[in-house]
Amino acid sequence: MDICLCDISAIEAMRSSGMLLPELLERPRSSQLEGCGIPGGVELEDLLAGTGVRASPVHLMVANGGSTYGRPGVVRHRRARALPRGSLVRVGRGVLAAGPELALCQVAARDDHDLVDVAQLAYELCGTYLLDQDPNSWKGFVNNDVSATTVRRIESVARALKGERGIKTVNEALPFVVDGAHSPMETTLAMLLALPRRVGGLGIGGIAMNHEVKSIGRKIDAAFPKKKVGLEYKGKLYHTIEQSGRDDRRQNEIVGRGWTILNVWYEDLVDDLLFQRLVSSLLQALEIRVRPAETFWAKQRLLRSCLVPGLKRLG
Repeated sequence: MDICLCDISAIEAMRSSGMLLPELLERPRSSQLEGCGIPGGVELEDLLAGTGVRASPVHLMVANGGSTYGRPGVVRHRRARALPRGSLVRVGRGVLAAGPELALCQVAARDDHDLVDVAQLAYELCGTYLLDQDPNSWKGFVNNDVSATTVRRIESVARALKGERGIKTVNEALPFVVDGAHSPMETTLAMLLALPRRVGGLGIGGIAMNHEVKSIGRKIDAAFPKKKVGLEYKGKLYHTIEQSGRDDRRQNEIVGRGWTILNVWYEDLVDDLLFQRLVSSLLQALEIRVRPAETFWAKQRLLRSCLVPGLKRLG
C-alpha cells in the first residue's frame, strides 16, 4: 500500500529534500490516488522514515472510499474530486506527495494560515530557497538553482480547484507574490513592499526579485525596473572586508547604468524609525507621493512582527 503526503506534511517532505529539489521535480507526476491508504504498524513508520517528515500529526490523502486504518498521529484527508493533472510527485518508494502547487492550496485551507502566511509560503516555493528542516542548520535555508514552482503554475492549479476551501486565500495572495526570491529575508523585504496596505504592506507594484541588469550581467535583490530603482539586502554586520568590497564594486557598476540603489540592512527592517526612513527614501526614489496614515504604521508594525521574529537567526 502506498501513502500520499499532503498539506503541511508534503511541504515538510519537500523542504527535507531541499538539496535534491532539481532531481525531485524531474520525477514522474500523477493525479491518481488509487492504491494510497493509511497502513498501520511498522509499515507506515518505514514509509515515513525516508521522507524527512518529523512533525506530528502526519497528513495523508486517500481516495474517497479507499481502504484506511485509524491511526494516532495521522490526519486523514479524503479526496472525492479528481485531482488536477500531474499534481502528485513520487518522492520515494511507496510514497507520493502533493506537489508544491497542490500542497500550497491545501495549507491555505488551514485555520491557522491567513493571506500573509500563504503569501510567505508561496514566495518560498516560487523562490530559489527552501527552509532547512535541520534545527542545527547555521543558515536556516537551502538554496537551489531552480524553484519548486512558479506563480503561474500555482494559478493554474488554483483554477482547477476553484470553489474548494482555501482557494480564495490563494487567489488573494498571489497578486502580491513574485518569483525568484533567493532567501527568507529577501521574501520579507518583498512582502513588506508588495502586500496591500490593509494588512500593513506598502502596496507597491512592479517589483522583480533578483532582477538582472543584462548589459552588465549583474542582479539586484529587489528591483523596480520601470523606475530603475533597486534595493540590495545587506543583512547584519557580518560581511568581510573582501565581500563588502565585491558588493560595492558590483553596486557601482549598476549605478553606472543609471540605477538608484538603496542598501537595506537587517536593522532597517526591525527598527521602527529606521524602517520609516527606508520607506521615505524608497517612495522618494520611486517618485510616489504617499503619506501613510498613523493607523497604517500600526498595521505595518504588526506585519513586521509576523515576518521578522522567526527569521532573526537568518539575518
